[in-house]
This record gives sequence, structure tokens and C-alpha cells, in this order.
Amino acid sequence: MAEAKEILNNWETKLMEMNKPLSELNLRIEGTFLEKLIKRLYSELSRKGIGFKPKFYLTDTWGCPNRVPVVGLPFYYADPALSRIEDEMNGDLEDEHELMMTLRHEAGHAINYAYRLYQSQEWQNTFGRFSEPYRDYFYPNPRSKDFVKHLYQQVGQYAGRIYAQKHPDEDFAETFAVWLTPRSNWRRRYKNWGALKKLKFVDLLMKKIGPRRPPVTDGELIRPIEGLNLTLLEYYNKSEERYRERAQGYVDDVLREIFNTNGKGEKRISAAGFIEKNRTPLVEMISHWTGERGSSVEPLIGKLIARAKELNLNLSPHRQSRKLIEVTALATTLIMNYIYEGKFIVH
Repeated sequence: MAEAKEILNNWETKLMEMNKPLSELNLRIEGTFLEKLIKRLYSELSRKGIGFKPKFYLTDTWGCPNRVPVVGLPFYYADPALSRIEDEMNGDLEDEHELMMTLRHEAGHAINYAYRLYQSQEWQNTFGRFSEPYRDYFYPNPRSKDFVKHLYQQVGQYAGRIYAQKHPDEDFAETFAVWLTPRSNWRRRYKNWGALKKLKFVDLLMKKIGPRRPPVTDGELIRPIEGLNLTLLEYYNKSEERYRERAQGYVDDVLREIFNTNGKGEKRISAAGFIEKNRTPLVEMISHWTGERGSSVEPLIGKLIARAKELNLNLSPHRQSRKLIEVTALATTLIMNYIYEGKFIVH
């Protein structure tokens, strides 16, 4: 049988626990893995003499808003549990190396928009007209040497590092990303390629504009996380019923049946603190009467405490005896279901 802690925190359980409007997940870039990568990107820009540092915000997909030098990051990279859910749902989570590749690419877009490079005739002569139609489906030439090889994409039967061929704006962003990448050895790697001309253009252009203040530094954001009211399961277009059945450690509903979220009247007691105060006798009593090891009961009680705290549950100080009986009955039922079915659920 799988370990109790593993079952209590399986990814479907985390999905159900986090299934609320995205705007209510309280996600931030600060203090996360993303912040570390952004700082690395800033260092790379500084080493190349570029003073402008694009701003970043959380949204539901990668990208800069059109002609706005601000980079949107997928919200699920701001939380390890959400990253795990994304990986289980779609299986295409980027690792650290791939994330840096994408950040450099998006920085290219941001710099293009910040300095309005796309308006210059020289830029258009090198990459093409910015006003060309932007199409998701295009016909790349995987063997072309007129474009750098950076981000991977599949378009119909074509697959490979062909993203630069999608549009002049993407061509510039990809060329910039290759140029910015430390130790990319782009002069040697792209020797005798048509793409070398573009890389040299970017190299000269960045030396020219790097110290300058850009004319555009901000603009309207598209779908910032603070305004996204669809739930996590709505984002994935999945039914709640399906994942509720798979959430083998989901206890939120049964905890809400026992405790209040908006109790009134006398001063309320924190449900999490109440269970914590009774943790040791609960573990000993349930372990004794069910015959299950304390090492399996302890994670369950810890789970009840953590979820009661997250849900901000409370109780009346005059109902502590009754609530202790209810918590004991609940935990005992969950442990018995774990023993016989291998999951912590109440039917």
C-alpha cells in the first residue's frame, strides 16, 4: 500500500485543494523559482551592456502584449504544486534550461517593443515587415540557414527549432535570444549561414541602444492573474467530478461539514489550533482502535490541521467536546478507508 503521506498529497488532491479562481491563488513572482531566473536574465542583459530590464507579470500563457515591453509568465511556474499539476495535465513543463531559453526570447520581444525597433527601415530590411499577418500555422523549411535554431515547435508535419520562421517579430526575438545566450559561440556556430547577418545586426544594434533609455516601458497587460476568475479546473477544461474521485486525500468538504468559516457571536477558536492542541491524543486513540500505525495516522492529522488553517475554519469555544468527537470519528473513518481501500475519502 502506498504511504499515507503520498496519498494525502497526490497531485489530484492538490488540484482539488487549489481549485479556486486563479485570481484567489495569491500567486507572486517574488520569492519563487521564477524570480531567480529573472535575476539571471537581468545579469545577462547587464553583461551585454543593456540597461533596460523588462518587467514581468503572471498570466495564463507566455508572451508580451502586442508592442508592450512587459513579459507575461504562465502562473503555474510560480508554485511547485501548480507546476506538478501542469506537468500531469499536459506533460510539457519546461525545465530550467528551457525556461531560460524562453525568457531570453521574450526579452527580445520586450526590447523590440521598448525601443520600437520594428519601425526602422534597417530592422525591416533584416527581418521583414512587422505588419505581416501573424499565423499560427506556417510552412517552415527545417533545413534553412537563414534563421537561427532556438525554440522548438511543431507545425503540422514539421517539427524542430523552427520558431524563428513564424514571423519577423519571432525571427528577431529568436536571433536576440541566441545572441544573448552565454557561451553560445554564435559567430562560429552560424559561420557561413544567412542567419549570421542577422546576429551581427543585433550585436551592433544592442551596442548602440543598450545604454539608452527606451521610449516605451509600460502598457496595458493582457489577462493578468489578478483578473482571471476562471477556476483551475476551468482553465484545464476538466470536470470537477472526475478529479474529485481521484483526489484520494481530499478532506476539505468533510472539514467544512464539521467547522464554520464565518462563525458569529462569541470569540471563535481556530479549528487548526484546536486540532493541533489535540494532535497527540488523536493519533494515539485512532492508532489504538484501528490498529493502524501512528506513522500513518500522524500525516492525516497533519493534513486536517493544514487544510483547516488554509480554509480559515473555526468553532465555538462552547462546542469543543462535541467537535473533538466529530474530528475523532472523521479521522477514524478516513483511516479505516485507507486500510481497506488505500485512500482517505468519505463515501
